[in-house]
Amino acid sequence: MTTSYSHLKSSGDPNETENSALTMTNPTSYQDAMSRADAIHWKRACAEELEEFIRQNLFSTVDKPTGQKVVGCNWVFKTKLDEDGQIEQYKARLVAQGFLQIPGVDFDETFAPVTYYQML
Repeated sequence: MTTSYSHLKSSGDPNETENSALTMTNPTSYQDAMSRADAIHWKRACAEELEEFIRQNLFSTVDKPTGQKVVGCNWVFKTKLDEDGQIEQYKARLVAQGFLQIPGVDFDETFAPVTYYQML
């Protein structure tokens, strides 16, 4: 995923063209994130996500039922910028590949996390 930050102010460099923009890409896979110069930040973001799973007791280890497929997962990476366009935070989310599931066969309930205004 490529993000363009063309809304940022010009540096004042006379050689800078009007159409130039700061362009940065977020990793598209775990392998991509871990092979970059800023891999230590992505590794820390992944660890924080997994620690949060443990803290909230979001999973349990179970045996795979015979004849059932296991739902895979992917890492999604995103950098958060401050108002000056500097990286403020590296975010990593582990998401299930729920699109592979069949309603009524693979699951019979859905869960959507909700944040209440008071929690913010």
